[in-house]
Amino acid sequence: MSLIKSQQIVHINSAFRNSGTDSDFTYTIPIKPDNEFTHCAVISVSIPKSYYLIPEGENTFTIQENGNTFIVTIPPGNYNITSFIYVLNNLFTGSLSHYSVSFPDSKTESQTGKMTFRHTNTQHNSDFIFENNHLPEVMGFARGSTNRFILNQTTSTLVSTNVCNFQRESTIFLHSDIGSNGGQDDILLELFASGNPDLSNINFENNGNLEEHSKLLTNNLTNNVRFSLSDEYRTGIDLNGINMLITLCFYQKEDINRLLTGFIKYVTLYLQQQEERRIENENKKNKK
Repeated sequence: MSLIKSQQIVHINSAFRNSGTDSDFTYTIPIKPDNEFTHCAVISVSIPKSYYLIPEGENTFTIQENGNTFIVTIPPGNYNITSFIYVLNNLFTGSLSHYSVSFPDSKTESQTGKMTFRHTNTQHNSDFIFENNHLPEVMGFARGSTNRFILNQTTSTLVSTNVCNFQRESTIFLHSDIGSNGGQDDILLELFASGNPDLSNINFENNGNLEEHSKLLTNNLTNNVRFSLSDEYRTGIDLNGINMLITLCFYQKEDINRLLTGFIKYVTLYLQQQEERRIENENKKNKK
């Protein structure tokens, strides 16, 4: 248990950063001088869900077929299953025109949540090769995996190994070098994002318990403090130019155990003095 001796609320807007981007920036904390703050707690956060399901730099996969290599580039942005299937089928042109992709129609068949890829060239093997990013999860494959088509007589097929994941991040993490989780990591706050629609805001408000979202200060508050967003793989998240807001409370924690110890000592001393006075008064009465 603890009490707050002194505190200061600081509002941070990534638009007024010293350097960096809206999702990875440095900021000078306008803290009062001669402070003795020991902890930092997150009061509120508002993060725009402006990051894409498929961002630039994570939007390609490779097809290897009969010794030939083809790179498929998907336009960055947000997709649902319908728009993704439509775009991907339109990308299968030219040398890749014998490929197609489909998704179960829940009106006429069981919904597995998996894509089925087909190609009509059954004379040789074909592989889908993915990098270590979120795109393969969208298509129902493992990160960094290589997936081979199954050859049949008239067509070859490849079915997603996992259910397709059209939620870019179910959880995002706010990092800062201002505080520490007992030396384990630099995570200030974990936010759950799956319930928020695209292009909305992910909001958090402290329920009044500072210590629940509090970290021990590690950074000199007069220096540039870094804040950043990441997914569970510590990959940065791009907010695409939209700023985020953070409200922090810096405070000095007074250990209640120390206060209780002092109080107990005071009470003990007081009772001892009272007992000494009682004995002294009793002795005086007996002498009379």
